[in-house]
Order: sequence, then C-alpha cells, then structure tokens
Amino acid sequence: MKLRGRRMRRGAIDFDFSEAKVLVDENGKPYDIVKRERSIAEQIIEEFMLAANEAVARHFKHSMSPGLYRIHENPDPLKLEEYRHFVAGFGIRVGDLTSRSEVQKLINAVRGHPQEYVLKVSLLRSLKRALYSHKPVGHYGLAKVNYTHFTSPIRRYPDLVAHRILNALMHRRPSGYTTEQLIDIARHCGETERAADEAENESKKLKMLEYFNTMLQERERVVFDALVTDVRNYGLFVELPDLLLYGLVHVSSLADDFYAYDEVRRRLVGKRTQRVFKVGDRVKVLVARVDLFKRQVDFQIANNE
Repeated sequence: MKLRGRRMRRGAIDFDFSEAKVLVDENGKPYDIVKRERSIAEQIIEEFMLAANEAVARHFKHSMSPGLYRIHENPDPLKLEEYRHFVAGFGIRVGDLTSRSEVQKLINAVRGHPQEYVLKVSLLRSLKRALYSHKPVGHYGLAKVNYTHFTSPIRRYPDLVAHRILNALMHRRPSGYTTEQLIDIARHCGETERAADEAENESKKLKMLEYFNTMLQERERVVFDALVTDVRNYGLFVELPDLLLYGLVHVSSLADDFYAYDEVRRRLVGKRTQRVFKVGDRVKVLVARVDLFKRQVDFQIANNE
C-alpha cells in the first residue's frame, strides 16, 4: 500500500474498472457470469510487478543499451479540453485536465455517478494508447519515468525480449538487438496486442450472449438490476453493472402505456401514467431477445417480477 500510495501521489491514473468473468463447463458452454473482484493479494502482486518493470527499464536506460519499453505518452491537451466540456454537460466541473491532480479529482468525482462507466470510458478514449517503443519516454497513466514489460516472458513476447536484453547486460555482452530491430518488434507487438484484445473482448461477449440465449430457450425468467445510460426516441439503453453488458429496451416493449420522447430532457414519458424513464434510473429487466450474429441483446422492463 505504501508503493501504491507513492504512485498515486506522483499522479498515477487508476480507473478501477470492474470486470465480469464468464464461467464455462468442460464443453465450453457458459453456465454463469460473475463479477471479478480484485483482492488485496492481487494488488500486492501488481505493485511488485510494476516495481520490477520499473527497475529493469531504469537499468536499460542507465546502461545506454538498446531496449524495448512500454510507453504511454502524455495526452493531447485539445482532447482533454474537449472532454472537460463533455463532462460539464453532466454537471461535473473540473479544472485544467493537463494537471494530473485534476484528472484524479475528476475520477473521484464521477465515482458513483449514474453515468460513471460512460464518463470513465470517454476519458480513457481521450488519452493516448499505451505502446511499445525503443524510446524510454515514460508512462503517463502509471506516472513512471521508466517502464517496460518484463514480468510475463512466457506470455508476452516483449517481456521475453526484455529478458534477453537484461541477460546480455548481466553477462556484459551485446544483446543482439539493433535499434532498427527493436523498432520493428515494437510495431509488430503493438499490432498483435490490439488483435488479441479484440479477440478476448469478442469471445467474452459471445459467451455472455450464449448464456442469455440459453436462458431464453429454457424459459428462465431471471430479473437483472440495470442502469439507464441513455434515452432515445426508440428506447432505453441500459447497462447491467454486475455483468458489464449493455443492451436496449425498445420502446415497443413498454406495453403499459404510450411513451413520448422528451428530446430536451432526454427522457420517455407515459401519456396516461406519466411514468418517466431517464438517464440514471435503476430498473429491473428481463432478457427479451438475443441476436448472436449481430452480438446484441434486447431487454424488457420487469413490471411485476
């Protein structure tokens, strides 16, 4: 916790996103979705891994040897300014986001906000993507001047390259890598990392949809807690916070009344009942339809479930 506290005081950015885990049987069929919690043990391991990565990167730089670094460049001030205006529309006032302390204040301010996930994702998209590079320009998100990927040599190729370079330095011999080779490795590893991330996200989403589809086929009437994240004239966009999944409640499924769209306040209002659906509302929903091809799920409001 001392290591973590020191890192946060230097201005590290911690989005603290939740993560859902799909449980599958021996045949790969999903049977449950649970929220993955970060234990204190995992946080301890993470801080020690960060310290090891930092130590190796610092050794590379001081040895004046060609190295492979994990970098995260400072964000574009114009994008941060655009984001500042964006969050102002949600009633959140922040200062100059080029200051790390202001970014930390913002993340604390949106914690518990009805649109917390959307606001965090939008901020993340305002930042640059972490990359591999032969240049030790530091890591903005972690607030580290020196950083590389070293701790997973059996899982990530960049870590294996770091091990080879470190091993050569320890034995006082050339690493065998030229700067040009490291530039090519950094580019290639960045491309494969993005492809792997996309594959992982798609496979997880597909398993979630398979789980919901099975639920529909077996006529299970499971009620989920959901959060209204956006309102349009054709329905409500909802998020299942415990499962980290989005879907649509189509206006045609709101059978208890005829709902008119209030564009100014972005809400749906029942003509007869005056029932209102707006951003930030917490509702109970049931799975209505699953489209495995389009990777979409529709929900309906659970009235008396």
